[in-house]
Amino acid sequence: MNAVPLAPALAETRCPAHPEHPILGACKRCGTFFCEQDRHTLHGEDYCASCAERPELNYLEAFRLRYWGKRDTWAWLIGFSAIMRLISAPIFLRMPDGAGVLSGLVTLAGAVVCACFWLGKPFSRLGLCFLLVVELLVDAFTLGPNTLIRSAWPLLVSLAIYQDPRNRLFFQEHLPPETLQKLWHQYANNRVARLGFILGLFGLLFPPAAPVGLMCSIIGLRRVNPTANPPVGRKGQAIAGIVCGAAGLVLWTLLYFTLRY
Repeated sequence: MNAVPLAPALAETRCPAHPEHPILGACKRCGTFFCEQDRHTLHGEDYCASCAERPELNYLEAFRLRYWGKRDTWAWLIGFSAIMRLISAPIFLRMPDGAGVLSGLVTLAGAVVCACFWLGKPFSRLGLCFLLVVELLVDAFTLGPNTLIRSAWPLLVSLAIYQDPRNRLFFQEHLPPETLQKLWHQYANNRVARLGFILGLFGLLFPPAAPVGLMCSIIGLRRVNPTANPPVGRKGQAIAGIVCGAAGLVLWTLLYFTLRY
C-alpha cells in the first residue's frame, strides 16, 4: 500500500529532517511527513522512523529480538547430551584391550561439540551434523553395518535442528521475513486458541481436558482479529477446538450415564 497521498502544494515541500529530499507521504499512525530516508514500510503500510520502531507495529522485529540469542529446547537437550557424553567417554576408554578407545575419543569429542552448541558457538551447528556422521561410521566399523539404520536417526534429527528457524535465532542468524512470519505464527499468534485445540483433541481421550479445551477455544475465538496489529488469527483452530471440546463433553457424559444406569 502506498503512502498517504499529498496535496500538490505539499508535494514539493522539503522534509524537515532531510531538506535535500522532498516529502513523499505521511505516517499512517501519527501523520508525520516523511521523505525517502524516513519512510519505513511494514506489512504494506508506510510509517515514519519513530513509529516503525514501536513493537506493536513492527511485531516481527519485536518477536525476533525476544528470541535472539535465547536457548531453545534443542539447545538444552544437546547441552544435556554433552554431560552424558562426558560421563560415558571414560567408560569406553577403560574397556579392556583398548576395544573402546575409538568410541571413547569420538564420544569425548562429541561432548566438546555439544557443549559448544549449548554455548551458541556458530561452528557447532554444522559441527553437530559432522559429529553424527563420524559416529555413524564408527558404529558401523566397530559394531557392524547392521547399526547404520539405528545410527542414522540422530543424524536426521541433527539435520532438522540445523534447519530449525527457532534454533537459528538462538545462534543469532537473520531469518527471511517469510520464515520469521511463520515462526511468529507458530509461537505467538493466538496461543490460547492453539492450546484450546490441543486440549480439545486430548479431551476426546481424557475427560477433564474437554471442558478446559472448550473454554480456551471460546476465549481464543473471541480474540480473533485479522485487522489488528499484530493480527490475531487461528480462527479455524479455535472453531475446531470448540467442536472437539463439546464433542468430548457430550461423549463422556453419555458414556458416564450409560455405564451408571
